Amino acid sequence: MRFLLGKRKERESRKEPSLGISRKYALMPGRSYVVEESPPHMSLDAFVNLVTTSEAEGQKTAGIVVTRQHPDLLREKYGLEETPVYWLATRAGDMVMSPTNLGILANMLIRFAEQTPDGVILLDGIEYLVSNNDFGKVLKMVDQVNDHVLQSGCRMIIPVDPRAFDSKQLALLERNMDKLA
Repeated sequence: MRFLLGKRKERESRKEPSLGISRKYALMPGRSYVVEESPPHMSLDAFVNLVTTSEAEGQKTAGIVVTRQHPDLLREKYGLEETPVYWLATRAGDMVMSPTNLGILANMLIRFAEQTPDGVILLDGIEYLVSNNDFGKVLKMVDQVNDHVLQSGCRMIIPVDPRAFDSKQLALLERNMDKLA
């Protein structure tokens, strides 16, 4: 019932330990990126690279992940120790986000963007959100979060399987975002 009431224990986003490697993705602050791929290897690689490397001034980047993949498997595969990982699933539990509750998802991501202007959001599972909601509602939620990302200076990465959308839907998703290739 916790996911219906909107009272959830959010995990504070802390910064990952540095891996001592350089940044290989130059994702600009205040921008959102769509990555056409399946599975989301490049998106996760870019996200992990951002949260485990330092910028020129030595400042680390905090991140948050919303994903359809199980958080334990994602953490193990990509070495995410401190980053909050929310699982899009229909079951209840800590760090689980209902795919039908777009309002709570949007509020959480907006709050992260406003509180972490140098942060990065990975929103993986857009196809799952659309399969549980109307495409228009999901697009409206993505656009709402994107507005806050643009204003705050945060970054957002959204992997999209192009096979799951028709060309009009894909164009609507990509219209206010950059393509990462």
